[in-house]
Amino acid sequence: MFRIFFFILIIGVLSFGLSLVADMDGKLIIQWPGGEIQPTLMQAVIVFAALVLLVMLGWSLFRMILTSPGALSRYFSRKKQEKGLAALSSGLIAIGAGDKSKAHRLADQARKALPNDPMTQMLRAQAAQLKGDTGQATRIYESMLAASDTEIMGLRGLYLLALEQKEFVAAEQYVARAVKRRGDLQWAVMGLFDLQCKRSAWAQALETLKIAQVQGHLEAKKAKRQRAVLLTALAQELEDSRIDEALGYAMEAVRLAPGLIPAAVIAGRINASKSHMTNALKIVRKCWKLAPHPDLAMVSAFARPGDSVRDRLTRIQSLASLTPGHKEAAMAVAQAAVEAQDWTLARESLGPLVRGRPSQKVCTLMARIETQETGNKGVIREWLARAVSAPPDLQWVADGTVFDDWAPVSPISGRLDAFEWKVPDQDEMARDDSVTLKHMIAGLLTAEALDEAKEPQEPFEDAYDEQLPVVVETAEEPEEESKAEAEPVEVVEPEIIEPEKDEPQSKEAAREKNEKEENIPKKKRRRKRAKIYVAPPAPDDPGIDTDGDDTGTIKGMRPVRY
Repeated sequence: MFRIFFFILIIGVLSFGLSLVADMDGKLIIQWPGGEIQPTLMQAVIVFAALVLLVMLGWSLFRMILTSPGALSRYFSRKKQEKGLAALSSGLIAIGAGDKSKAHRLADQARKALPNDPMTQMLRAQAAQLKGDTGQATRIYESMLAASDTEIMGLRGLYLLALEQKEFVAAEQYVARAVKRRGDLQWAVMGLFDLQCKRSAWAQALETLKIAQVQGHLEAKKAKRQRAVLLTALAQELEDSRIDEALGYAMEAVRLAPGLIPAAVIAGRINASKSHMTNALKIVRKCWKLAPHPDLAMVSAFARPGDSVRDRLTRIQSLASLTPGHKEAAMAVAQAAVEAQDWTLARESLGPLVRGRPSQKVCTLMARIETQETGNKGVIREWLARAVSAPPDLQWVADGTVFDDWAPVSPISGRLDAFEWKVPDQDEMARDDSVTLKHMIAGLLTAEALDEAKEPQEPFEDAYDEQLPVVVETAEEPEEESKAEAEPVEVVEPEIIEPEKDEPQSKEAAREKNEKEENIPKKKRRRKRAKIYVAPPAPDDPGIDTDGDDTGTIKGMRPVRY
Protein backbone atom coordinates (compact mmCIF):
# COMPACT_ATOMS: atom_id res chain seq x y z
CA MET A 1 0.00 0.00 0.00
CA PHE A 2 2.82 2.35 0.87
CA ARG A 3 4.56 1.62 -2.42
CA ILE A 4 1.42 2.49 -4.43
CA PHE A 5 0.98 5.75 -2.51
CA PHE A 6 4.65 6.64 -3.06
CA PHE A 7 4.41 5.89 -6.80
CA ILE A 8 1.30 8.10 -7.18
CA LEU A 9 3.06 10.86 -5.27
CA ILE A 10 6.09 10.77 -7.59
CA ILE A 11 3.87 10.85 -10.69
CA GLY A 12 1.96 13.81 -9.31
CA VAL A 13 5.14 15.79 -8.53
CA LEU A 14 6.54 15.17 -12.02
CA SER A 15 3.28 16.18 -13.67
CA PHE A 16 3.08 19.34 -11.61
CA GLY A 17 6.70 20.23 -12.44
CA LEU A 18 6.19 19.68 -16.16
CA SER A 19 3.05 21.81 -16.12
CA LEU A 20 4.96 24.65 -14.46
CA VAL A 21 7.73 24.44 -17.04
CA ALA A 22 5.17 24.46 -19.89
CA ASP A 23 3.45 27.57 -18.53
CA MET A 24 6.70 29.52 -18.16
CA ASP A 25 7.44 32.09 -20.91
CA GLY A 26 11.02 32.11 -21.99
CA LYS A 27 13.47 30.85 -24.53
CA LEU A 28 16.79 29.11 -24.38
CA ILE A 29 19.41 30.52 -26.77
CA ILE A 30 22.03 28.08 -27.95
CA GLN A 31 24.76 29.55 -30.16
CA TRP A 32 27.67 27.85 -31.93
CA PRO A 33 29.87 28.94 -34.85
CA GLY A 34 27.68 29.20 -37.86
CA GLY A 35 24.29 29.61 -36.23
CA GLU A 36 22.06 29.56 -33.19
CA ILE A 37 18.71 28.12 -32.02
CA GLN A 38 16.17 29.44 -29.58
CA PRO A 39 14.02 26.53 -28.29
CA THR A 40 11.45 27.04 -25.63
CA LEU A 41 12.12 25.85 -22.11
CA MET A 42 9.81 22.89 -22.52
CA GLN A 43 11.49 21.83 -25.74
CA ALA A 44 14.88 22.02 -24.03
CA VAL A 45 13.74 19.78 -21.20
CA ILE A 46 12.36 17.18 -23.60
CA VAL A 47 15.54 17.17 -25.69
CA PHE A 48 17.68 16.81 -22.56
CA ALA A 49 15.63 13.85 -21.30
CA ALA A 50 15.88 12.15 -24.68
CA LEU A 51 19.67 12.59 -24.71
CA VAL A 52 19.95 11.06 -21.23
CA LEU A 53 17.87 8.04 -22.26
CA LEU A 54 19.94 7.61 -25.41
CA VAL A 55 23.20 7.66 -23.44
CA MET A 56 21.89 5.13 -20.93
CA LEU A 57 20.76 2.82 -23.70
CA GLY A 58 24.12 3.06 -25.42
CA TRP A 59 26.00 2.29 -22.20
CA SER A 60 23.84 -0.72 -21.50
CA LEU A 61 24.44 -2.06 -24.99
CA PHE A 62 28.19 -1.50 -24.69
CA ARG A 63 28.31 -3.22 -21.28
CA MET A 64 26.32 -6.17 -22.56
CA ILE A 65 28.79 -6.62 -25.42
CA LEU A 66 31.74 -6.52 -23.02
CA THR A 67 30.24 -8.99 -20.51
CA SER A 68 28.58 -11.38 -22.94
CA PRO A 69 31.41 -14.03 -22.84
CA GLY A 70 31.25 -14.22 -19.04
CA ALA A 71 27.46 -14.30 -19.03
CA LEU A 72 27.50 -17.07 -21.59
CA SER A 73 29.99 -19.01 -19.53
CA ARG A 74 27.91 -18.56 -16.41
CA TYR A 75 24.86 -19.75 -18.25
CA PHE A 76 26.52 -22.96 -19.35
CA SER A 77 28.01 -23.47 -15.90
CA ARG A 78 24.62 -23.11 -14.33
CA LYS A 79 23.19 -25.67 -16.72
CA LYS A 80 26.08 -28.02 -15.99
CA GLN A 81 25.60 -27.62 -12.26
CA GLU A 82 21.91 -28.33 -12.55
CA LYS A 83 22.71 -31.47 -14.51
CA GLY A 84 25.27 -32.56 -11.89
CA LEU A 85 22.88 -31.97 -9.02
CA ALA A 86 20.24 -34.02 -10.80
CA ALA A 87 22.78 -36.82 -11.30
CA LEU A 88 23.73 -36.68 -7.60
CA SER A 89 20.11 -36.86 -6.50
CA SER A 90 19.27 -39.72 -8.84
CA GLY A 91 22.51 -41.52 -7.97
CA LEU A 92 21.78 -41.47 -4.24
CA ILE A 93 18.31 -42.84 -4.95
CA ALA A 94 19.85 -45.59 -7.11
CA ILE A 95 22.26 -46.52 -4.33
CA GLY A 96 19.39 -46.69 -1.87
CA ALA A 97 17.52 -48.94 -4.29
CA GLY A 98 20.58 -51.13 -4.87
CA ASP A 99 20.76 -50.42 -8.62
CA LYS A 100 24.49 -50.92 -9.25
CA SER A 101 24.64 -50.10 -12.96
CA LYS A 102 22.51 -46.97 -12.71
CA ALA A 103 24.39 -45.75 -9.63
CA HIS A 104 27.75 -46.21 -11.39
CA ARG A 105 26.51 -44.40 -14.54
CA LEU A 106 25.11 -41.46 -12.57
CA ALA A 107 28.31 -41.26 -10.51
CA ASP A 108 30.28 -40.80 -13.74
CA GLN A 109 27.88 -38.07 -14.86
CA ALA A 110 28.19 -36.31 -11.52
CA ARG A 111 31.98 -36.56 -11.75
CA LYS A 112 31.96 -34.83 -15.15
CA ALA A 113 29.53 -32.14 -14.05
CA LEU A 114 30.77 -31.56 -10.47
CA PRO A 115 34.30 -32.99 -10.22
CA ASN A 116 35.26 -31.14 -7.02
CA ASP A 117 32.02 -31.51 -5.10
CA PRO A 118 32.34 -33.64 -1.90
CA MET A 119 29.00 -35.25 -2.60
CA THR A 120 30.32 -36.44 -5.95
CA GLN A 121 33.21 -38.21 -4.25
CA MET A 122 30.83 -39.78 -1.75
CA LEU A 123 28.53 -40.97 -4.56
CA ARG A 124 31.46 -42.47 -6.46
CA ALA A 125 32.75 -44.25 -3.37
CA GLN A 126 29.38 -45.71 -2.48
CA ALA A 127 28.75 -46.76 -6.07
CA ALA A 128 32.11 -48.56 -6.05
CA GLN A 129 31.19 -50.27 -2.76
CA LEU A 130 27.86 -51.34 -4.19
CA LYS A 131 29.63 -52.75 -7.21
CA GLY A 132 32.11 -54.60 -4.98
CA ASP A 133 35.18 -52.59 -5.98
CA THR A 134 36.55 -51.93 -2.47
CA GLY A 135 39.93 -50.88 -3.87
CA GLN A 136 38.48 -47.94 -5.77
CA ALA A 137 36.27 -47.01 -2.80
CA THR A 138 39.32 -47.02 -0.53
CA ARG A 139 41.27 -44.77 -2.91
CA ILE A 140 38.39 -42.29 -3.13
CA TYR A 141 38.02 -42.16 0.67
CA GLU A 142 41.77 -41.73 1.12
CA SER A 143 41.76 -38.82 -1.35
CA MET A 144 39.11 -37.17 0.80
CA LEU A 145 41.48 -37.11 3.80
CA ALA A 146 43.57 -34.37 2.17
CA ALA A 147 40.88 -31.69 2.56
CA SER A 148 39.73 -30.56 5.98
CA ASP A 149 36.08 -30.32 4.97
CA THR A 150 35.97 -33.93 3.68
CA GLU A 151 38.38 -35.57 6.14
CA ILE A 152 35.69 -36.80 8.55
CA MET A 153 33.63 -38.14 5.66
CA GLY A 154 36.65 -40.05 4.36
CA LEU A 155 37.48 -41.43 7.81
CA ARG A 156 33.95 -42.70 8.27
CA GLY A 157 34.02 -44.41 4.89
CA LEU A 158 37.36 -46.07 5.58
CA TYR A 159 36.15 -47.13 9.04
CA LEU A 160 33.04 -48.79 7.64
CA LEU A 161 35.06 -50.50 4.92
CA ALA A 162 37.52 -51.86 7.49
CA LEU A 163 34.66 -53.18 9.63
CA GLU A 164 33.12 -54.86 6.60
CA GLN A 165 36.44 -56.58 5.83
CA LYS A 166 36.95 -57.44 9.55
CA GLU A 167 40.17 -55.41 9.71
CA PHE A 168 39.55 -54.22 13.25
CA VAL A 169 43.03 -52.79 13.84
CA ALA A 170 42.73 -50.45 10.85
CA ALA A 171 39.15 -49.60 11.77
CA GLU A 172 40.25 -48.58 15.26
CA GLN A 173 42.97 -46.33 13.84
CA TYR A 174 40.53 -44.54 11.54
CA VAL A 175 37.88 -44.05 14.21
CA ALA A 176 40.47 -42.91 16.78
CA ARG A 177 41.60 -40.20 14.34
CA ALA A 178 37.97 -39.16 13.87
CA VAL A 179 37.47 -38.93 17.65
CA LYS A 180 40.60 -36.80 17.93
CA ARG A 181 39.22 -34.38 15.34
CA ARG A 182 35.57 -34.40 16.44
CA GLY A 183 34.75 -35.77 19.87
CA ASP A 184 31.10 -34.80 19.47
CA LEU A 185 30.49 -37.44 16.79
CA GLN A 186 28.57 -40.29 18.38
CA TRP A 187 29.39 -42.88 15.70
CA ALA A 188 33.11 -42.24 16.16
CA VAL A 189 33.17 -42.33 19.97
CA MET A 190 30.93 -45.39 20.32
CA GLY A 191 32.68 -47.18 17.46
CA LEU A 192 36.05 -46.68 19.15
CA PHE A 193 34.58 -47.85 22.46
CA ASP A 194 33.23 -51.07 20.93
CA LEU A 195 36.51 -51.89 19.19
CA GLN A 196 38.50 -51.32 22.38
CA CYS A 197 36.17 -53.63 24.28
CA LYS A 198 36.53 -56.32 21.61
CA ARG A 199 40.30 -56.42 22.01
CA SER A 200 40.06 -56.26 25.85
CA ALA A 201 41.69 -52.82 26.13
CA TRP A 202 39.79 -52.05 29.32
CA ALA A 203 41.82 -49.01 30.44
CA GLN A 204 41.49 -47.31 27.05
CA ALA A 205 37.80 -48.18 26.93
CA LEU A 206 37.33 -46.43 30.27
CA GLU A 207 38.86 -43.24 28.84
CA THR A 208 36.64 -43.41 25.77
CA LEU A 209 33.63 -44.00 28.01
CA LYS A 210 34.43 -40.72 29.80
CA ILE A 211 34.34 -38.89 26.45
CA ALA A 212 30.98 -40.49 25.66
CA GLN A 213 29.61 -39.36 29.03
CA VAL A 214 30.85 -35.80 28.63
CA GLN A 215 29.42 -35.52 25.10
CA GLY A 216 26.12 -37.06 26.17
CA HIS A 217 26.33 -40.07 23.86
CA LEU A 218 25.16 -42.44 26.63
CA GLU A 219 22.51 -42.25 29.31
CA ALA A 220 23.91 -41.80 32.80
CA LYS A 221 22.49 -45.10 34.07
CA LYS A 222 23.83 -47.12 31.14
CA ALA A 223 27.24 -45.43 31.32
CA LYS A 224 27.44 -46.22 35.03
CA ARG A 225 26.69 -49.89 34.39
CA GLN A 226 29.22 -50.18 31.57
CA ARG A 227 31.89 -48.53 33.70
CA ALA A 228 31.23 -51.11 36.43
CA VAL A 229 31.61 -53.93 33.90
CA LEU A 230 34.91 -52.50 32.62
CA LEU A 231 36.23 -52.18 36.17
CA THR A 232 35.22 -55.78 36.84
CA ALA A 233 37.10 -56.86 33.73
CA LEU A 234 40.21 -55.04 34.97
CA ALA A 235 39.86 -56.68 38.39
CA GLN A 236 39.45 -60.10 36.80
CA GLU A 237 42.55 -59.54 34.69
CA LEU A 238 44.74 -58.35 37.58
CA GLU A 239 43.48 -60.65 40.33
CA ASP A 240 46.35 -63.12 39.98
CA SER A 241 49.16 -60.61 39.45
CA ARG A 242 48.33 -57.30 41.18
CA ILE A 243 45.81 -58.15 43.83
CA ASP A 244 45.66 -54.71 45.47
CA GLU A 245 44.81 -52.94 42.20
CA ALA A 246 42.29 -55.65 41.40
CA LEU A 247 40.62 -55.13 44.78
CA GLY A 248 40.35 -51.39 44.15
CA TYR A 249 38.74 -51.90 40.76
CA ALA A 250 36.35 -54.54 42.12
CA MET A 251 35.28 -52.36 45.06
CA GLU A 252 34.56 -49.42 42.74
CA ALA A 253 32.56 -51.72 40.46
CA VAL A 254 30.54 -52.96 43.44
CA ARG A 255 29.84 -49.37 44.45
CA LEU A 256 28.61 -48.49 40.94
CA ALA A 257 26.59 -51.69 40.42
CA PRO A 258 25.86 -53.59 43.67
CA GLY A 259 23.98 -56.27 41.73
CA LEU A 260 26.90 -57.10 39.40
CA ILE A 261 27.63 -60.67 40.50
CA PRO A 262 31.19 -61.08 39.11
CA ALA A 263 32.33 -57.84 40.76
CA ALA A 264 30.97 -58.92 44.14
CA VAL A 265 32.54 -62.38 43.76
CA ILE A 266 35.99 -60.96 42.97
CA ALA A 267 35.80 -58.35 45.74
CA GLY A 268 34.63 -60.93 48.26
CA ARG A 269 37.24 -63.46 47.22
CA ILE A 270 40.12 -60.98 47.48
CA ASN A 271 38.91 -59.71 50.87
CA ALA A 272 38.68 -63.29 52.10
CA SER A 273 42.23 -64.00 50.93
CA LYS A 274 43.37 -60.97 52.91
CA SER A 275 41.57 -62.30 56.03
CA HIS A 276 38.98 -59.52 55.84
CA MET A 277 36.02 -61.83 56.38
CA THR A 278 33.69 -59.07 57.56
CA ASN A 279 34.18 -57.03 54.39
CA ALA A 280 33.83 -60.09 52.20
CA LEU A 281 30.56 -61.15 53.82
CA LYS A 282 29.20 -57.61 53.68
CA ILE A 283 29.80 -57.38 49.94
CA VAL A 284 28.43 -60.85 49.26
CA ARG A 285 25.29 -60.35 51.33
CA LYS A 286 24.52 -57.02 49.66
CA CYS A 287 24.78 -58.58 46.19
CA TRP A 288 22.91 -61.73 47.27
CA LYS A 289 19.84 -59.68 48.16
CA LEU A 290 19.74 -58.36 44.59
CA ALA A 291 20.86 -61.44 42.64
CA PRO A 292 21.42 -64.78 44.44
CA HIS A 293 24.12 -66.82 42.72
CA PRO A 294 26.05 -70.04 43.54
CA ASP A 295 29.41 -68.22 43.28
CA LEU A 296 28.32 -65.80 46.00
CA ALA A 297 27.42 -68.74 48.21
CA MET A 298 30.83 -70.27 47.54
CA VAL A 299 32.61 -67.05 48.56
CA SER A 300 30.52 -66.84 51.72
CA ALA A 301 31.24 -70.46 52.60
CA PHE A 302 35.01 -70.06 52.27
CA ALA A 303 35.23 -66.50 53.60
CA ARG A 304 37.47 -67.76 56.38
CA PRO A 305 39.99 -70.45 55.41
CA GLY A 306 40.26 -73.46 57.67
CA ASP A 307 36.67 -73.49 58.86
CA SER A 308 34.91 -76.81 59.29
CA VAL A 309 32.05 -77.91 57.08
CA ARG A 310 29.64 -77.10 59.93
CA ASP A 311 30.88 -73.51 60.09
CA ARG A 312 30.47 -73.19 56.34
CA LEU A 313 26.95 -74.59 56.58
CA THR A 314 26.07 -72.02 59.24
CA ARG A 315 27.25 -69.14 57.06
CA ILE A 316 25.32 -70.46 54.05
CA GLN A 317 22.17 -70.73 56.16
CA SER A 318 22.63 -67.13 57.30
CA LEU A 319 23.10 -66.02 53.69
CA ALA A 320 20.06 -67.98 52.50
CA SER A 321 17.88 -66.37 55.18
CA LEU A 322 18.24 -63.06 53.32
CA THR A 323 16.17 -64.43 50.41
CA PRO A 324 13.74 -66.96 51.90
CA GLY A 325 11.99 -69.13 49.34
CA HIS A 326 14.52 -68.46 46.58
CA LYS A 327 15.64 -71.50 44.60
CA GLU A 328 19.34 -70.62 44.71
CA ALA A 329 19.15 -70.18 48.50
CA ALA A 330 17.61 -73.62 48.97
CA MET A 331 20.16 -75.27 46.68
CA ALA A 332 23.06 -73.51 48.41
CA VAL A 333 21.90 -74.79 51.81
CA ALA A 334 21.40 -78.28 50.41
CA GLN A 335 24.87 -78.29 48.86
CA ALA A 336 26.48 -77.20 52.13
CA ALA A 337 24.43 -79.78 54.03
CA VAL A 338 25.68 -82.52 51.73
CA GLU A 339 29.25 -81.40 52.39
CA ALA A 340 28.51 -81.63 56.12
CA GLN A 341 26.73 -85.00 55.61
CA ASP A 342 23.56 -83.58 57.12
CA TRP A 343 21.18 -85.55 54.92
CA THR A 344 18.05 -84.49 56.78
CA LEU A 345 18.75 -80.79 56.26
CA ALA A 346 19.70 -81.40 52.64
CA ARG A 347 16.40 -83.17 51.95
CA GLU A 348 14.40 -80.49 53.77
CA SER A 349 16.03 -77.75 51.73
CA LEU A 350 15.34 -79.50 48.44
CA GLY A 351 11.82 -80.52 49.47
CA PRO A 352 9.99 -77.58 47.85
CA LEU A 353 12.13 -77.91 44.71
CA VAL A 354 11.47 -81.62 44.27
CA ARG A 355 7.73 -81.17 43.96
CA GLY A 356 6.38 -80.87 40.45
CA ARG A 357 9.12 -80.93 37.84
CA PRO A 358 12.56 -80.41 39.44
CA SER A 359 15.44 -78.95 37.46
CA GLN A 360 18.60 -80.73 36.37
CA LYS A 361 20.66 -79.55 39.32
CA VAL A 362 18.01 -80.64 41.79
CA CYS A 363 17.82 -84.11 40.23
CA THR A 364 21.58 -84.61 40.16
CA LEU A 365 21.90 -83.30 43.72
CA MET A 366 19.23 -85.74 44.91
CA ALA A 367 21.07 -88.53 43.11
CA ARG A 368 24.22 -87.52 44.95
CA ILE A 369 22.42 -87.55 48.29
CA GLU A 370 21.05 -91.02 47.60
CA THR A 371 24.48 -92.23 46.48
CA GLN A 372 26.22 -91.08 49.64
CA GLU A 373 23.48 -91.72 52.20
CA THR A 374 21.56 -94.83 51.17
CA GLY A 375 23.24 -96.25 48.09
CA ASN A 376 19.82 -97.28 46.79
CA LYS A 377 20.55 -98.04 43.15
CA GLY A 378 16.95 -97.93 42.04
CA VAL A 379 16.33 -94.48 43.52
CA ILE A 380 19.63 -93.18 42.14
CA ARG A 381 18.76 -94.53 38.71
CA GLU A 382 15.36 -92.87 38.91
CA TRP A 383 16.81 -89.44 39.76
CA LEU A 384 19.36 -89.66 36.97
CA ALA A 385 16.65 -90.65 34.51
CA ARG A 386 14.56 -87.65 35.59
CA ALA A 387 17.57 -85.40 35.05
CA VAL A 388 17.57 -86.29 31.35
CA SER A 389 14.26 -84.53 30.67
CA ALA A 390 14.42 -82.02 33.53
CA PRO A 391 14.22 -78.30 32.73
CA PRO A 392 17.50 -76.36 32.76
CA ASP A 393 18.67 -74.17 35.62
CA LEU A 394 19.84 -70.58 35.66
CA GLN A 395 22.99 -70.19 33.58
CA TRP A 396 25.11 -67.51 31.94
CA VAL A 397 23.64 -66.77 28.52
CA ALA A 398 25.03 -64.35 25.91
CA ASP A 399 23.78 -63.88 22.35
CA GLY A 400 21.65 -67.02 22.55
CA THR A 401 24.48 -69.27 23.74
CA VAL A 402 25.06 -70.83 27.17
CA PHE A 403 28.47 -70.40 28.82
CA ASP A 404 29.97 -71.84 31.98
CA ASP A 405 31.55 -68.59 33.17
CA TRP A 406 30.85 -64.87 32.94
CA ALA A 407 32.91 -62.65 30.66
CA PRO A 408 32.94 -58.86 30.16
CA VAL A 409 32.16 -59.13 26.44
CA SER A 410 30.38 -61.74 24.39
CA PRO A 411 32.77 -64.10 22.54
CA ILE A 412 30.25 -64.17 19.70
CA SER A 413 29.44 -60.52 19.02
CA GLY A 414 32.02 -58.71 21.17
CA ARG A 415 29.24 -56.72 22.85
CA LEU A 416 29.98 -55.39 26.32
CA ASP A 417 27.80 -56.60 29.22
CA ALA A 418 26.05 -59.20 27.06
CA PHE A 419 25.93 -61.95 29.71
CA GLU A 420 22.67 -62.59 31.56
CA TRP A 421 22.01 -64.97 34.45
CA LYS A 422 18.80 -66.59 33.29
CA VAL A 423 17.16 -69.86 32.31
CA PRO A 424 18.10 -70.59 28.69
CA ASP A 425 15.38 -71.56 26.27
CA GLN A 426 15.39 -74.75 24.25
CA ASP A 427 17.08 -73.17 21.21
CA GLU A 428 19.91 -71.81 23.34
CA MET A 429 20.41 -75.19 24.99
CA ALA A 430 20.46 -76.91 21.61
CA ARG A 431 23.08 -74.53 20.21
CA ASP A 432 25.47 -75.13 23.11
CA ASP A 433 27.14 -78.54 22.92
CA SER A 434 28.88 -78.08 26.28
CA VAL A 435 25.62 -78.09 28.23
CA THR A 436 24.82 -81.80 28.21
CA LEU A 437 23.65 -84.32 30.71
CA LYS A 438 27.15 -85.82 30.73
CA HIS A 439 28.45 -82.53 32.01
CA MET A 440 25.72 -82.39 34.64
CA ILE A 441 26.26 -85.87 36.08
CA ALA A 442 30.00 -86.31 35.47
CA GLY A 443 31.36 -88.48 38.26
CA LEU A 444 27.98 -89.95 39.24
CA LEU A 445 27.12 -93.61 38.66
CA THR A 446 25.10 -94.12 35.51
CA ALA A 447 21.79 -95.94 35.64
CA GLU A 448 23.03 -98.64 33.26
CA ALA A 449 26.13 -99.36 35.33
CA LEU A 450 24.14 -99.47 38.57
CA ASP A 451 22.04 -102.27 37.14
CA GLU A 452 24.88 -104.75 37.62
CA ALA A 453 27.01 -103.10 40.28
CA LYS A 454 28.91 -105.39 42.64
CA GLU A 455 30.81 -105.00 45.84
CA PRO A 456 34.09 -103.11 45.44
CA GLN A 457 37.20 -105.11 44.76
CA GLU A 458 40.55 -103.99 46.16
CA PRO A 459 39.43 -100.55 47.28
CA PHE A 460 41.93 -97.78 46.77
CA GLU A 461 43.38 -96.08 49.81
CA ASP A 462 44.27 -92.80 48.14
CA ALA A 463 42.60 -89.54 49.13
CA TYR A 464 39.15 -89.07 47.59
CA ASP A 465 39.93 -85.72 46.12
CA GLU A 466 42.61 -87.07 43.75
CA GLN A 467 41.85 -87.91 40.15
CA LEU A 468 42.60 -91.65 39.89
CA PRO A 469 42.79 -93.68 36.67
CA VAL A 470 40.32 -96.21 35.37
CA VAL A 471 41.83 -99.68 34.92
CA VAL A 472 40.60 -101.62 31.89
CA GLU A 473 41.15 -105.37 32.09
CA THR A 474 41.77 -107.01 28.72
CA ALA A 475 40.60 -110.45 27.70
CA GLU A 476 42.82 -113.47 28.35
CA GLU A 477 45.41 -114.19 25.70
CA PRO A 478 46.90 -117.53 24.61
CA GLU A 479 49.72 -118.87 26.76
CA GLU A 480 52.31 -118.54 24.04
CA GLU A 481 51.73 -114.82 23.81
CA SER A 482 52.90 -112.37 26.42
CA LYS A 483 50.20 -110.87 28.65
CA ALA A 484 50.00 -107.13 28.35
CA GLU A 485 48.84 -105.08 31.30
CA ALA A 486 46.11 -102.55 30.75
CA GLU A 487 47.23 -98.95 30.51
CA PRO A 488 45.54 -96.36 32.77
CA VAL A 489 43.04 -94.16 30.95
CA GLU A 490 42.02 -90.77 32.32
CA VAL A 491 38.27 -90.34 32.79
CA VAL A 492 37.08 -87.46 30.60
CA GLU A 493 33.34 -88.11 30.40
CA PRO A 494 31.10 -90.43 32.35
CA GLU A 495 30.89 -92.91 29.49
CA ILE A 496 31.10 -96.67 29.74
CA ILE A 497 34.27 -97.74 27.98
CA GLU A 498 34.11 -101.16 26.38
CA PRO A 499 37.30 -103.24 26.88
CA GLU A 500 39.27 -103.70 23.73
CA LYS A 501 38.92 -107.09 22.09
CA ASP A 502 41.79 -109.12 20.67
CA GLU A 503 41.83 -109.71 16.96
CA PRO A 504 40.90 -113.29 15.88
CA GLN A 505 43.79 -115.63 15.09
CA SER A 506 42.44 -116.46 11.61
CA LYS A 507 39.49 -115.99 9.31
CA GLU A 508 38.27 -119.56 10.02
CA ALA A 509 38.24 -118.95 13.76
CA ALA A 510 36.30 -115.71 13.27
CA ARG A 511 33.78 -117.50 11.03
CA GLU A 512 33.25 -120.26 13.59
CA LYS A 513 32.76 -117.71 16.33
CA ASN A 514 30.11 -115.86 14.31
CA GLU A 515 28.24 -119.10 13.55
CA LYS A 516 28.11 -119.94 17.26
CA GLU A 517 26.74 -116.52 18.11
CA GLU A 518 24.05 -116.84 15.42
CA ASN A 519 22.88 -120.17 16.86
CA ILE A 520 22.28 -118.62 20.29
CA PRO A 521 18.58 -117.80 20.82
CA LYS A 522 17.73 -114.12 21.08
CA LYS A 523 16.34 -114.51 24.58
CA LYS A 524 19.64 -115.96 25.80
CA ARG A 525 21.71 -113.26 24.19
CA ARG A 526 22.85 -110.57 26.53
CA ARG A 527 24.87 -107.51 25.84
CA LYS A 528 28.01 -107.33 27.90
CA ARG A 529 28.02 -104.33 30.14
CA ALA A 530 30.94 -102.76 31.88
CA LYS A 531 30.81 -103.08 35.63
CA ILE A 532 31.57 -100.06 37.78
CA TYR A 533 32.65 -100.53 41.37
CA VAL A 534 32.71 -97.72 43.90
CA ALA A 535 34.99 -97.91 46.90
CA PRO A 536 33.42 -96.99 50.28
CA PRO A 537 34.47 -93.68 51.83
CA ALA A 538 37.20 -93.62 54.41
CA PRO A 539 36.09 -93.48 58.09
CA ASP A 540 37.63 -90.00 58.53
CA ASP A 541 36.17 -88.72 55.24
CA PRO A 542 34.47 -85.37 56.03
CA GLY A 543 32.41 -85.50 52.86
CA ILE A 544 32.70 -85.27 49.12
CA ASP A 545 33.57 -81.87 47.77
CA THR A 546 32.39 -80.54 44.52
CA ASP A 547 34.73 -79.48 41.77
CA GLY A 548 33.50 -75.89 41.83
CA ASP A 549 31.15 -76.36 38.91
CA ASP A 550 27.67 -74.99 39.43
CA THR A 551 26.25 -78.19 37.94
CA GLY A 552 26.76 -80.04 41.22
CA THR A 553 29.29 -82.50 39.78
CA ILE A 554 30.98 -84.70 42.34
CA LYS A 555 34.72 -84.19 42.47
CA GLY A 556 37.07 -87.00 43.29
CA MET A 557 34.58 -89.83 42.73
CA ARG A 558 35.85 -93.19 43.95
CA PRO A 559 38.09 -95.06 41.49
CA VAL A 560 36.19 -97.37 39.21
CA ARG A 561 37.20 -100.65 37.61
CA TYR A 562 35.61 -101.98 34.48
